[in-house]
Amino acid sequence: MGSIFLTKPTKKQKILKRLAIVAVCLLIFILSTLFVYFIATKTKLDGEFTAPGLSAPVTIKFDDNAVPHIQAQTNEDALFALGYLHASERPWQMEFNRRLASGKLSEVLGDSALGIDKFIRTLGIRRAAEKQFENYPIESKRMIQAYSDGVNAGYKRLGWALPPEFMILGTDPGIWSPADTIAWSLMMALDLGGNWNKEFLRLELSKTMDTHHIWEVLPPYPGEAPATQMNFAQMYRDLGLFKTTQATEKVALNQRSLKNLPGDVEGVGSNNWVVSGQKSATDKPWLANDPHLGLTSPAVWYFAHIEAPDIKVIGATLPGLPIVVLGRTSKLAWGFTNTNPDVQDLYIEAIDQRDTSRYQLPGGSHENFVFREEIIHIKGQPDDRFIVRESRHGPVISDVYDRAKALINTDRFALALRWTALDTANQTLVAGLNMNRANNLEEFKSAIKHYYAPMQNIVMADVDGNIAYRAIGAVPKRNKGQGLFGVAPAFGWDKQYDWNGYLPLDVLPKDDNPPKGWIATANQRVSATNNPTPLTADWNTPYRFERIESMLQTTDKHTLDSMKEIQTDAVSLSAQELLPYLQAAQSNHPLAAEAKRLLANYDGRMSQDSVAATIFNAWAEQLTRRLFEKKLGKSFDLEYSKRSFRPGVHKIVQMYANGQAGTEYWCDKPETAEVENCNQAFDESLTKALETLSDQLGKKPSSWRWGDVHVAVSEHRPFSKIALLKNRFEVKRPTAGDNFTVNLGFMDHSNPINPFIVTEAPSMRAIYDFSDMDKSQFIYQTGQSGWVNSRNYDNFADTWSKQGYLTLTMAPSSITHTATLKPSLEVKPAENKKPENRAPERKKK
Repeated sequence: MGSIFLTKPTKKQKILKRLAIVAVCLLIFILSTLFVYFIATKTKLDGEFTAPGLSAPVTIKFDDNAVPHIQAQTNEDALFALGYLHASERPWQMEFNRRLASGKLSEVLGDSALGIDKFIRTLGIRRAAEKQFENYPIESKRMIQAYSDGVNAGYKRLGWALPPEFMILGTDPGIWSPADTIAWSLMMALDLGGNWNKEFLRLELSKTMDTHHIWEVLPPYPGEAPATQMNFAQMYRDLGLFKTTQATEKVALNQRSLKNLPGDVEGVGSNNWVVSGQKSATDKPWLANDPHLGLTSPAVWYFAHIEAPDIKVIGATLPGLPIVVLGRTSKLAWGFTNTNPDVQDLYIEAIDQRDTSRYQLPGGSHENFVFREEIIHIKGQPDDRFIVRESRHGPVISDVYDRAKALINTDRFALALRWTALDTANQTLVAGLNMNRANNLEEFKSAIKHYYAPMQNIVMADVDGNIAYRAIGAVPKRNKGQGLFGVAPAFGWDKQYDWNGYLPLDVLPKDDNPPKGWIATANQRVSATNNPTPLTADWNTPYRFERIESMLQTTDKHTLDSMKEIQTDAVSLSAQELLPYLQAAQSNHPLAAEAKRLLANYDGRMSQDSVAATIFNAWAEQLTRRLFEKKLGKSFDLEYSKRSFRPGVHKIVQMYANGQAGTEYWCDKPETAEVENCNQAFDESLTKALETLSDQLGKKPSSWRWGDVHVAVSEHRPFSKIALLKNRFEVKRPTAGDNFTVNLGFMDHSNPINPFIVTEAPSMRAIYDFSDMDKSQFIYQTGQSGWVNSRNYDNFADTWSKQGYLTLTMAPSSITHTATLKPSLEVKPAENKKPENRAPERKKK
């Protein structure tokens, strides 16, 4: 028999046991706290809430889609409630937007955001917003102030259980002011409103490329000649504008820090159209709109219905703005697309070599730059202090833009930006507030006269059957055929390049009740070819417009189904033009025969289940790289995330088809002794495409579905950059289309893992039915809530991906939640009081 010997625990074992018990208790406490936290971090959509600043109770009823229906007794109270909802339903989005527009992201994100903060501070977005707000009419000021008060009241109600973004980053919501609202409208203008990036790209290419080659990479609108005959590339080289190669290498290390600044992303645009009763099966108009913007989680849009004495409107709001941006009243509806005018110019300023605080003026005299100091607080690091210079044209961006620093001789020259949206006269939100209160189409047209930036194409209709179109906004007057016409940076000391006022409203494009019975825009040219003062030389390619036009014309009487069919159409006219060259291409790849069979009868439709769409796009992507990657060098790497270079591909293929000289420059591979032609480029691109697809998707071409690789990713800011959080906070869904289909699916071709990831797409779709406005339809790609643990965070995503719609009604059949906001005895803040805009940071342990 054995025996058991019991030994007394040692002192060390007792300590370890106690530590283990403490650790278990601590773990239980942490898990319990996290459980309570995640249960608590949801907005309460039911109940009564005290809201200091209201003059009377406001009722908010939420329908089955979580769309709030606000009923208020005054206009100010209604906008207070909208601000309250934006703050409580989208708190982190609001805080991120405020910090982005103020150049204060570094306070919570560290030095990874320093580049964008310095750029925004240099532009002076919030400084401009403060000046603009000072000149707003008193009535508009009151409404914007009411909205701001609502935002701050909404933040206050959240208490300690903030969304996880605040907890993880260790911060609290800041105080929202009217200047933050104006600043966010300017950020939207920056995203949509100009072409400075394309001007800079032409400048960058000029260092190593001739002007005529630049016009082949970035060709003019189809059928048109270049907007200027000036040899700007030679002009810049003769000036001695560029750094030497050795000097460039010292600066180029940080070029990627500002790779994706706002603005001039090729996929950002929109479709809209309106059909009159004569083309409608209901004898009443139809209006459709699908703005194409960068996809984010949560989405840029928040749908709401607002009713007050002078307001009865429903549609898409932008958190941060006190208006329904796109939507309808009970009597009219409207939709926007980006006109894409040239409202930004880069100016090369010559620095006085005897006194570098001065720059040259026309006539040879000099003037001092205006200097100001900016201080950026950086999380965990010392403050960054830097000096901003401004010339008579605007802020000097070459001081903070690494690509410019690496390109130009900054000892002798500076690049300044002139931009309409920064004008003190900009009162765009006055237009928005008046649009929401318009009782008829004439009042609506009067309201939009206040609109300034970003310039937009508006289609509109009313219940009486009228349809109309207006291009609205401030745009510089440029004379066709004179100077550079804004396509490339101009000499700041040459008076001919100064702006000569803005085009008057009465000469901007417009249309009323056209005989054909419809109006459509899709970022195509909207002024006649013989117009002496076109709005820009950089119109988008017309593929989407031509497809919409064709579908509107071929149907005699439109219905809701035909509206949806157009809005979700995935036929690529660009692909149809290039397909013959792919179908004729030869390859010795083992899968070439099967791939050619799948392509034989392909019509260019980019549906999710299409295999041919995958093969075509892989070939087109490889062909683009084959033509441009080595010729454009670093410019290609930096630009391929935001432009497809497809217009350049079409230009070169067209030149080759017509037997024009010059295609050998693009199709030849400089690293080989042989001079390759474009047929060889088509062949090699097919082989490379098949190699890539088989490596990534397997050896069975019939399984290469377009929807498996063409995935719309709604980016979370900033957690898409963090691997552990990325999949929880992003919203991903397959989608149809390509960069040129009506149902746009713009791709980030620079993505090393999947060049078909969609970054811009229909950020929402809306169809307004004038036979019964409460049967109007909408959808967007995430959900109404910005709280990641809410069922409403991504509950629209599947419907959007499957091209479905939800009902947009002012009279919902059921209400799921009801909240009442009641005024308190607290004194309402003074009308023009400017609260401190920086909230104290959450204390760290």
